Amino acid sequence: MGQINGGVLCKFDQELVRRALVEMVITEELPFSFVEKRGFKKFMSIAQPLFNVPSCRTITRDCFQVYNKDRLKLMKIFREVKPKICLTTDTWTSLQRINYMCLIGHFIDRDWVLHKRILNFCPISSHKGDEMAKVIGNCLLEWKLDKVFTVTVDTASSNDVTVKELSKQLDM
Repeated sequence: MGQINGGVLCKFDQELVRRALVEMVITEELPFSFVEKRGFKKFMSIAQPLFNVPSCRTITRDCFQVYNKDRLKLMKIFREVKPKICLTTDTWTSLQRINYMCLIGHFIDRDWVLHKRILNFCPISSHKGDEMAKVIGNCLLEWKLDKVFTVTVDTASSNDVTVKELSKQLDM
């Protein structure tokens, strides 16, 4: 079924719109639950009534599929470029009292383009520095990254311990 858009007949493609939605959730760092918000559903019913808005669970699964595919590409880049990497963490506790940490890597490629990539998103047992250092260290091993330039953590009380423990692991 087509729709006239600016005088041009357009063909609606559910999968193309769904992929664009997943890309928007990722690039704009939106919560997965964004797709279940009343305002978004109303907007989509007007902008594209044919679009079947996927559930939060479906968007989550789609985002992880994109992550896994992009992860392989990024590992190849890391093997070739061997960048000095700057790390930042973001930690929080969910409404269900589960602690989470997101580890983000910032690096410059051979063309001097700055990149920001999520390296790990995982539950952690606590926001304590030694636990955070352990998770960060394991992630660096998994990605085979050993040239860490900076580490920025968001939990002020954990900063000193995290950096101290991580420096032991990295032989800084």
